[in-house]
Amino acid sequence: MKLRTILRTNWRATIRLNYNAGGWKAVARMPVKVYGPLKLSLQGKIVLPKDATRNTVVINSEHEDYTQACGRAELNIQGTWQVGGSLHVGPDTCIVIDEGALLEMGANIYLGRDTQIHCSHHVSIGNGVFAGEMYVCDSSVHQIVSSGKAKPKLGEVVIGEGVYLGFRTILLKGTVIPPRSVVGSGAVCSSDYREDGEEKLFICGNPAMVKGKDVTAEF
Repeated sequence: MKLRTILRTNWRATIRLNYNAGGWKAVARMPVKVYGPLKLSLQGKIVLPKDATRNTVVINSEHEDYTQACGRAELNIQGTWQVGGSLHVGPDTCIVIDEGALLEMGANIYLGRDTQIHCSHHVSIGNGVFAGEMYVCDSSVHQIVSSGKAKPKLGEVVIGEGVYLGFRTILLKGTVIPPRSVVGSGAVCSSDYREDGEEKLFICGNPAMVKGKDVTAEF
């Protein structure tokens, strides 16, 4: 293990998260790794694959070569955080999972710096999702009343497999992004876009709308 890696590792947070995910056996394997400062509240549960290997989940990851942490990441896990495989979370990210809520993530997911996920009900992120700085929230703080009828405060957010989310996208409750779609930078999404197609949509704007079909992002 390189000296720089040892010095950058937040060992207290790393050990605590791994122990939560699988006891001392998980601590020995160390599937979760935290670099740099982290504000951690952990009363909920982390669920990882039984065969998870070292560095399956990396917090404050350096997968964005042009970024450096300028503050600290935050994990507030009161509910359940389920991760299906490799996950890299960029610097200064905030993930909040309320009691009784479920945040599901697949494998091979990359989240850019300053990403915020506020899960009060259910947020699902499929395999192979790549996101720039994004904001996800599946609840409303204030009760919205339209034509005398109160709208639900909670509504799941679903991001399909292979979706690319551009810089500073916003996904609000009730959003469903079909697999292998592209969401343009700055888009504000609050709809189930499967009505426009089952996959490969180009979604952009405020409010976000489908602007094209048979569109994918390749790396």
